[in-house]
Amino acid sequence: MPSVYFQTFGCQMNTADSDTIHQLLSQRGFVLNDSHINSDLIVVNTCSVREAAEKRARARISEFANGKKNHQGQKLWVTGCMAERLGDALILDIPGIDLIIGAKQMERIDDVVESQFPKCQDDDNPSASIFQKTTVTDFVPIMRGCDNYCAYCVVPYVRGREMSVPYDTIESTVKQKVDAGIKEITFLGQNVNSYSHDGIDFPELLSRMASISGLERIRFTTSHPKDCTERLVDVMASSPKIATHFHLPFQAGADRVLSLMNRKYTSSHYRKLIDMIKKRIPDVDLTADILVGFPSETDAEFRETLSLVKDVRFTTAFMFAYSPREGTAAAAMPEEISKAEKMARLAELIALQTEITREIYEKTVGREFEVLITDRQQKRDMAWMGQDRGCKRVLISCENAVAGMIFNVRAVRSSGMTLIAERIES
Repeated sequence: MPSVYFQTFGCQMNTADSDTIHQLLSQRGFVLNDSHINSDLIVVNTCSVREAAEKRARARISEFANGKKNHQGQKLWVTGCMAERLGDALILDIPGIDLIIGAKQMERIDDVVESQFPKCQDDDNPSASIFQKTTVTDFVPIMRGCDNYCAYCVVPYVRGREMSVPYDTIESTVKQKVDAGIKEITFLGQNVNSYSHDGIDFPELLSRMASISGLERIRFTTSHPKDCTERLVDVMASSPKIATHFHLPFQAGADRVLSLMNRKYTSSHYRKLIDMIKKRIPDVDLTADILVGFPSETDAEFRETLSLVKDVRFTTAFMFAYSPREGTAAAAMPEEISKAEKMARLAELIALQTEITREIYEKTVGREFEVLITDRQQKRDMAWMGQDRGCKRVLISCENAVAGMIFNVRAVRSSGMTLIAERIES
């Protein structure tokens, strides 16, 4: 049987896209390989959000292309945002690439795969409709593209305009995954809050999904502050299936910088949103994306970002130093901040957030909560791994556990960014 190896860079949307390609290939007889060396097909899913991500992908693609010389007939596909941004120019740089699949082509990926590996017309294998996942969690994209055009972001250019997936398609996909053993679904979109199809908006979609039997937990990412509503938060608060985790990127704490970024909200607006969320979901885990060193950001404005982080107290955050992306509005802005200063600001922010994360985990010790078991460690003490209803990682040493079970546990200690818990027998 032919085999395929995947190397996926970037966001959860890329992971979901790799899964989709994997599913289509599995319908054509491909099996997953954990090594690229002897694979018949290598698929590299790329990211363009930051320059460093592109450099890592290029290095890996070059390695695979060179390795093909020793494996006659091996194919190399490159997909994702970098593939969309650079197109066939990437083949000129790395001649070993056999096929470029841009991020926008995911809308018709069935046809793309079919053109390369035609599916047997008499294949009526029912298991081919969805490959079996080895975990109990999975992703479901509910929309693609973005209409926000934040000044630093390349996503609208490489993924296109917003397009919501029809509700019936989402419902069918979720039920199919639940039937295959999935217990937790994360809905994906560049801005899930703006989902809308045939009169169904995002809060309504969440409400309907929560009624699906067998689906134990629902998560979603990413949200945009300008589209976060009280109704959405109320839906989250009213359903025990919806995780008490809200990923709400704020990027910068200074209004002038937010305006330059084209974020369409102010620091005050963001703080009011946080207050509203905390009021309705007192045990919420808040996470965010934060960008430092945006063109012309002053030290005083960076201090406003630090102040917001101190006040909100995120459970964790994704923190980055700005790097220009070709074609974005920010790329035309003069770079007035040195790389050394950017990295110094980033280090200070990371140190602050790391301490806040440690304190939040420490304060959780002694509390009781539910954990969805997702997997088991393969090394060390073979503890079961899971996640609480928020976003905190949990390890449990216990017997008679199976991935997908939900346990009541008590946190007995914290390692800084992981809770060590004991099961409470019911």
